[in-house]
Amino acid sequence: MQVIFCGSGDFALPSFQAVVAAGYDVTAVVTPPARKAGRGGKLQSTPVAIAAREANLELHETANINSPESVAYLKSRGADAICVIEFGQLVKKPVRDIAKIDAFNLHGSLLPQLRGAGPVNWAIINGLTETGVTSFSLVDKMDAGDVYIKSRAIKIGETMRSDELRATLAQLGAEVVLETLALLESGKAVPEPQDDAKATLAPKLKKSDGFVDFTAPAEQITRLVRGAWNWPGAQADFRRADGKIIPVTIANARTVEIHSYNGDGCADKTPGSIDGDLYIQTGAGRIEILEIKPAGKRLMLWDDFVNGYRVHTGDAFLSRDANGK
Repeated sequence: MQVIFCGSGDFALPSFQAVVAAGYDVTAVVTPPARKAGRGGKLQSTPVAIAAREANLELHETANINSPESVAYLKSRGADAICVIEFGQLVKKPVRDIAKIDAFNLHGSLLPQLRGAGPVNWAIINGLTETGVTSFSLVDKMDAGDVYIKSRAIKIGETMRSDELRATLAQLGAEVVLETLALLESGKAVPEPQDDAKATLAPKLKKSDGFVDFTAPAEQITRLVRGAWNWPGAQADFRRADGKIIPVTIANARTVEIHSYNGDGCADKTPGSIDGDLYIQTGAGRIEILEIKPAGKRLMLWDDFVNGYRVHTGDAFLSRDANGK
């Protein structure tokens, strides 16, 4: 069975490796071009591109898979199926029609839940307790095609961050991709339509989506911290009593109390204020910061931040508004 694989990042990599290991005839690997990254601005290929070169497979790097040149190239390669995962480009009908059987996508949610580019992040931010992956037939409308296979639901751990959940779903996705290819090859695939009335959205996160509002309940804030890691990150400003302000990203935190704190350790119950336990007051309850990253500095444990930046009761974290101030 001939397969064209379209993908880019770490979420697609386990599926790509599984397809190759299963012995499918991968006639072409399509991925976005290398981009400048890091302080040195060196060109960096996508993880899928690197893996394709290591496997000595035909690699097509393009910023527009729908260009006449890309369509002509892919037609020359041929495919029974086109597999698209974390590709970052809309795959239009002229490309989809190259597949003799179908072009399908692997999505990081149990569709129609969480359609969009950020399903893993929003699953955590929205407080879902379980999620999974789905393979579906590609159509013009985003993530709306008929479903081939839904994975088993997996629990979202109470301390799980988005990078951990992505890695877990990527491995689960590799199983679903192989099952989908086998189903297509059998000629017995009958995809089921999605119920659009049950669809929810999960757009790609913006930088401002990571701005922490300390007037929100503690559980909401800790979900944001876990769901926004490692980009854009839960962003705030740490203000010492002497007035010095340090931009920070809260990398990990846990809810200490759900309801408002009335103990003696918190003289100032203003949201964002730091109490005698070095916990943070919120609109309802308190949070304990576990890891934090000051702007331009390394990721550190909260205790190291407390010692290095001389954190005391009365210091505070300031919420970011829509303008990042």
